[in-house]
Amino acid sequence: MTRLLLFALAALLGGCASTPAPPVVVDPAQLPVLGGTLTADTTLAGDYLLASDLQVPEGLTLTISPGSRIYVQPSDSTKIDPEFLSREVELLVRGRLLALGSAEQPIRFIPLAENRDDILWAGIELVASQGSRLQHLSIEQAETGLLCLGSSPQVESLRILRSRYGVILQQNSAPQISDSLLADGEGGLFCWDRSAPLLEKNHFVRLQEEGIYLGPKCQAKLVGNLIQKTDRALVLPAGETIATDNRLVDNRQDFVRYSQDEQQ
Repeated sequence: MTRLLLFALAALLGGCASTPAPPVVVDPAQLPVLGGTLTADTTLAGDYLLASDLQVPEGLTLTISPGSRIYVQPSDSTKIDPEFLSREVELLVRGRLLALGSAEQPIRFIPLAENRDDILWAGIELVASQGSRLQHLSIEQAETGLLCLGSSPQVESLRILRSRYGVILQQNSAPQISDSLLADGEGGLFCWDRSAPLLEKNHFVRLQEEGIYLGPKCQAKLVGNLIQKTDRALVLPAGETIATDNRLVDNRQDFVRYSQDEQQ
């Protein structure tokens, strides 16, 4: 397989890009390959190639060690089993995901492509997952960075960059998401189906559409978030309010309120 030159950006601080890090050279042919369905608890440490769908079934745990890099091989024809949700490459977790990076050694999911703007894989999907934790994890160029269906992970210092949608919550999901960055995509976070997230001290910036969308039955709690440079910072039901310590800055519209009838 052709050697690929990947340009890794240094961390975004306060939503502003800093000086690019030196180029990272990786040969996918030399990487251990991930795909299929796990049959035992598994720990990943180092660099890997996610070449097709990977499923963590109920009762099993996938642990990703600090500093690990998961290179994603884009494909739009990997859905070979009805268990999987997308035609694109995905990490589907029905068991537990422990992706516990650190500030010094973050975990990164990096698509193998020269174009840094295309949407190239499905993302991470938690479906009825119990006890998952994501910390200092970076997801790039995904359809949905993190999809939670009936799942309530603890999420800290998550970075979702250049993805179509950052986080989608459905089916009574109640994650705790803090100190995270969702930047340079179409939409930030979408809450539906009686989901009840705690969103604390997150930064939503440079989004083409909504920063945060709260559906009519969403029960979100927003504390100290910054929504900046979006088209519509906060979309929520008419009459609903948010705490005053959330900041809305330089958006085309800060609030868009809809009636319940409009969402029927």
